[in-house]
Amino acid sequence: MILRKFVFGLCATFAFLGTAQAHDALWLAPANPGQPELGPARATGAVIWSHGRSVDSEDSTAPTPPYMAELRAGGWDTYRFNRMRVADTLTNSAEGLVAEVRRLKQEGYRQVALTGQSYGGFLSLMAADSSNQVDAVVVTAPAAYGSFSDFYGSWRNNATKLYPLYQEVRHARVMAFYFHGDDFDPGGRGDRTRAILTARHLPYVVVDQPPLLTTHWAASTPQFAKLYGNCVLGFLDASRVDNGAACRGDTFWAGTGELPMQPAATASAEGIAGDR
Repeated sequence: MILRKFVFGLCATFAFLGTAQAHDALWLAPANPGQPELGPARATGAVIWSHGRSVDSEDSTAPTPPYMAELRAGGWDTYRFNRMRVADTLTNSAEGLVAEVRRLKQEGYRQVALTGQSYGGFLSLMAADSSNQVDAVVVTAPAAYGSFSDFYGSWRNNATKLYPLYQEVRHARVMAFYFHGDDFDPGGRGDRTRAILTARHLPYVVVDQPPLLTTHWAASTPQFAKLYGNCVLGFLDASRVDNGAACRGDTFWAGTGELPMQPAATASAEGIAGDR
């Protein structure tokens, strides 16, 4: 998670670090350490969650969001990409994440998916822009440029710098969550994300302003896992993602061009997907 104080001089600080020291500050760890790995032969695939970035604390110690346990229970090996603040720039960390994806594919995982919160969402998309080995991306409240209240001058970059990342995703399917009351969200990102991914003919689902989930940290809650954990799992598991793909309740609907009938009061999150 990005806290309200944002360091713009991070790149200058990082320039003084040696390459070896920078790499030592990035590492992959089990997301659910109490459960043994299934391994490449048995797991459906591997999922790497990337945390946010704070200025006054190390997010590498932040709890893994509960929905990752849903993915582990569904047959995926789950990891988290930990990063020390001193080495955590968008460029450096995205390169490190791509290297971890490559390593997992070399180990034999058939699929590698990336999930990311806030700054980690930006990193996950950047990795999908750089590597054909990323099969799916799930981003929650993506942000890397500060909040409205503290950094109004750069805050809009959480939209304007985000859209080009969607435009450069190589082939991965994309799921994006945006939440009401997110101080890092300039607004309108759901509709623009849909438009970009539709034009790109990429499979996708956008969940925009879902009820009952608010603030920048909504995806870190047990309620998010309960409402959407199974849908995220279904999205990653799906053999296809077609027109009209969506989360319906806690179930993933792969889409057929027609969405199933729902009561008028039921909120929905729709995606329009083309050929993968």
